Amino acid sequence: MRTEGVRQSDRISLRLEVEASWFGSDGIAVKKPAESLLVSRNGGVIRLPEKLFPGQELTLLRTLEGDAVKSARVKIVAEIDREPEGFLYAVTILDPRADFWEIDFPPPHQAEEALARMLMECSFCQRREVVYLNEMELKSFEIRRCVARVCRHCDAPSIWIEAQSDAPVPELLAARVPVEDRVVPRRNRTRVKARVLACIRQRGFQEEVAVCEDLSKGGISFRSRNKYPEGTRLEVAVPYTPGAGAIFVPIRIVFSQPISSAGLFRHGAAYLRPPE
Repeated sequence: MRTEGVRQSDRISLRLEVEASWFGSDGIAVKKPAESLLVSRNGGVIRLPEKLFPGQELTLLRTLEGDAVKSARVKIVAEIDREPEGFLYAVTILDPRADFWEIDFPPPHQAEEALARMLMECSFCQRREVVYLNEMELKSFEIRRCVARVCRHCDAPSIWIEAQSDAPVPELLAARVPVEDRVVPRRNRTRVKARVLACIRQRGFQEEVAVCEDLSKGGISFRSRNKYPEGTRLEVAVPYTPGAGAIFVPIRIVFSQPISSAGLFRHGAAYLRPPE
């Protein structure tokens, strides 16, 4: 079975402060502050104030609690955008064992049985993990803003809360990456009622916070101020909390209905497979 090119983990909109260092063309060491915008198991997107080139290797350094530090060698894959604050680069971590982001990523195939996904952290050890929520966990988060689950690092049951970014996540970043238009096959589409926030991203437009009405393993229904025509491809993070680490996944609108009494639109959307 082919494995090259298959996305190996979710991508999380998460801003973390890092330091980047490298040797310039004159052989002099350069150090610059940087920050992550997206993180994944083996890489991410970082913002740097310097112009660099694909293939260039850097050392990234993160300062942890106390005097602890975490470092990793990375390679620039591509420059994906430039902003007034700097250049955005897709990078790959050269040693996957580095655990640079200190986030546990489950195998993507486990998401097939999930209703939602979130970046959460153990309230005891603060270890972060991408969590695929089932119906009971989603209801717990909707009511209590936390879930009870076993922490593999504490080796004990603990309370898990939503992990926060160091700063608000940038707009429209995830929408810059195109996705293939392949709907998740129909399996068990039992819908679960849940009134939680969802963040909707569309390429070239400002992101919108909407209200999710129900979720299933195949898609979601949400209410929105904007009308998205059938067939529109978007990205959604659900549940969503402003300022928290958000996990966006691709969707396609399958129906759109006006709610005249409220001046809103009700949309149904199907999840799309990650690109291969």
